[in-house]
Order: sequence, then structure tokens, then C-alpha cells
Amino acid sequence: MANTSAESGTSSVSAGVPRVFISYAHEADGGVHAERVRALWVLLRSHGIDARLDRSAAERPQDWAAWMQREIEAADYVLTIASPAYKRRAEGWEEPGVGEGVAWEAGLIKDVVYRNPTAWYERILRVVLPEGSREDLPAFLGGHTVTHYTVDPIDSVGAEELLRYLTGQPYETEPALGSRPHLPPRDGRTAAPRGGAIPAGWTFTGQTAVQMGDHNHQTNNFG
Repeated sequence: MANTSAESGTSSVSAGVPRVFISYAHEADGGVHAERVRALWVLLRSHGIDARLDRSAAERPQDWAAWMQREIEAADYVLTIASPAYKRRAEGWEEPGVGEGVAWEAGLIKDVVYRNPTAWYERILRVVLPEGSREDLPAFLGGHTVTHYTVDPIDSVGAEELLRYLTGQPYETEPALGSRPHLPPRDGRTAAPRGGAIPAGWTFTGQTAVQMGDHNHQTNNFG
């Protein structure tokens, strides 16, 4: 999904400014995980990516359900940050009344996955930060067969693979196609083996050794 500007009529990706929404959960770790998420947010924005996080939105009153929906719908990419609390809340295993915002947000993301089962992973990206694990991503975001991005450390080197994808700058590209080679067929009179050094014009009129598998078979030519 590309975020399209009503004024320009162009997508933010094609304009070189991808819009990204970061979906995460607060852990009971004294704010360590939340600060790592914030560091990722700052890093992305410092590299020209319009990353959105709830931290700045919380500085003013919000209808959080509407805010989450707007951000997910407008985002070119959604980053889901792996953590135990995120997995519990996204899968509905959290205690009642805890992490309701993440549960709501994950439900919106799940709907994106449901409606686009063959290509959702191109837009909904799985991200693992330092000391995190891909096992702490919700099951509806796929298992080990789906790409995840490990950002460790949280700097331009640790995030290079993710930055390259978000900005459309792959490291490995397809080589240009060359011309098809001309490979003449065997003319029936010569029997030069592939990679052999049989002189030009050589013909076999006597015994011919034919190798098949691990067995040598002798073929006699009595002509």
C-alpha cells in the first residue's frame, strides 16, 4: 500500500519518503524496551523515513482507536516489534484490562493480513530489536518461513537491511541479461566428451568406451 498525497497525487514511496508506523508493546522492564523502540523511531526519521510512534501523539489528547486506524491505513509499511507482551496481547492471552491498545492495534494489523494473504509480508514487517526474539511475534504474522529484520545494534549499520528495504535501495540486484550463446550440436561423427581435448575431425572406427554411472561398457565397432 502506498500513501498517496491528495495534493501531489504521488505516493510517499515513489517520492522517496516512505511512511512507517511502529507497532509495539510496553514491557514491564522499567522502560528498557520502550526506549529501544524510541531509538529505532529516531533512527528511521534521521534517515529520511517518516516513522510514526505513539510517543509524540501522546503529547495531546487522542481518540486512540481512531488514531491507530488512521496511522495503519496511511502507512506504507507497518513495523511490528517482537516482545513477549506484544505476542500475548496480539494473540489475546493477556490479562483482562491490560494492554488493550496493543490488542486493538494488532486486530487492525491482523485484518490487513487476512485481506491480503499472499503479499501482506511486503507491507507488515517483522522486526526484532536487541535482546528480542522472533519467537515473540504473534502467530498470525507467520513463523520461521517469513522474513524478519534483526536490528542490532540500533544504528545505521545494524538497521542497514531494513533501511535498504524501506528506501528501495537493495544491496543485491539482478545482473543484466546477456546474449544467448551459440552452441552447435554434435555432428554425429565426432565423440568429443564435454571438457575433453579431442582433436578436430577425430572419428571413432574401433572400440569405443562408453561410461554409464559407475560401470564401463565396451562397444565394438566391426565396420
